[in-house]
Amino acid sequence: MSDTLSAPEHDELFWRDEVLEATYWMLGEGIEEAIAPADLRGFLDAPPGVLEDTFADLAERAYVRDTAHGYVFTEEGEREAKRRFADEFAAIQGFEASHADCGPDCWCHDPDHATEECPAEHDHHDGHGHA
Repeated sequence: MSDTLSAPEHDELFWRDEVLEATYWMLGEGIEEAIAPADLRGFLDAPPGVLEDTFADLAERAYVRDTAHGYVFTEEGEREAKRRFADEFAAIQGFEASHADCGPDCWCHDPDHATEECPAEHDHHDGHGHA
């Protein structure tokens, strides 16, 4: 394999990252319950057809599934998007990985475990997952 990527490969990887991260953000913030390519046009300046092609590729890879209202993550897709989102924003000073927080059913929310580190590896200074 070559050490450099061709332009089409680079573009495909670039747009896959962008779509995963933007979709993860929008779903995580509750902006949308499902994402259609048109929902990302205000955030991503992609050439015509790129967002549709990228969602089709993500569906083929089983990262998203198409619903009547748009695309939603599969478990694998959400894990991958979460990782990419955290990687992208990890260098921003003061960024707290609220999107990487554990779920409401995590054992760390039990007061008996408030001093133990959560599997999601975020700080629990106040015992509720907030730094």
